Amino acid sequence: MLRGSRTWLLAFGLCLAAAPLGFAADPDEDEDLPAIQPGRGEVATSVTYASTAEGNFLAGEKAYEGEEFLAAQRYFGYIRSKFPYSRFAQLAELRIADCQYQRKRFIEAIDSYQNFARLHPNHEKAPYARFRVGMSYFKQIPSNFFLLPPAHEKDQAAVRDAEKALGAYLRQHPDDENSAEARTIIEDVRGRLMAHERYVADFYKNLGKDRAYVGRLETIRRKFSDVGLDDELLMEIAEAWINVGDTNRARNAAEELVAKFPASELAAEAKALLSRFPAEKKPEPAEKKPAPADMQPLPAPAPAPQG
Repeated sequence: MLRGSRTWLLAFGLCLAAAPLGFAADPDEDEDLPAIQPGRGEVATSVTYASTAEGNFLAGEKAYEGEEFLAAQRYFGYIRSKFPYSRFAQLAELRIADCQYQRKRFIEAIDSYQNFARLHPNHEKAPYARFRVGMSYFKQIPSNFFLLPPAHEKDQAAVRDAEKALGAYLRQHPDDENSAEARTIIEDVRGRLMAHERYVADFYKNLGKDRAYVGRLETIRRKFSDVGLDDELLMEIAEAWINVGDTNRARNAAEELVAKFPASELAAEAKALLSRFPAEKKPEPAEKKPAPADMQPLPAPAPAPQG
């Protein structure tokens, strides 16, 4: 009797070891569908698929509205797999990307949105997909946390990708319903990139590398004039060029300051700088001297008399 009990317990233990850990298996999950594993903080939910594409789409929409994004993604994935020629198939593709976005699976979402825009370039939701590509990059930008270095000191790859993707979206769809939000995000992104350039400029300044320092300031002046150009930057550039010994470039920055910010308190300093370093006079062209007599062109021959 004891031996039989031990055998039963051993078999039961082996069954437990073989069972998947973390969540119960979904009896309704189709073996042909790609597995969608719950992420951190997500709870696996059981879904019951409908017999039609429309039924699954409505169930997916209901789950999405209830913020059950994992369950919603399963419904939409089922439509794409089982009803690929349905009128709901394309929308299901887009909704899968939306679920990935809401689940913070931004790399997966970028791939899904890009595929949708590439495969259905004329679809009415293609502009939305391109917009969401940029937003997915934006969501990956590191945030500021007091225990970590500021965001502008970190890698800016996601920031540049967001600027590129949203810029491409706005060039293609300047009047789209999401264009105003995209412009606001781009302004924020460009401010972040400008802050990074300022961080690098100050880094070179502290190292005493004056040319590298002023070069980064000129990058802000040239590439980020919409978010970073002001009277203080131009005065800083002018003084930095003086320290390097390039008074012509110093004058250029001071002249722009006076022209664009005439009411600034720094305009007087810029004018004083211009008076200290007057523009170099260009040599006047040499006066042409008349050619010697023997070099003068010969008069045209007289016309021949008429017969």
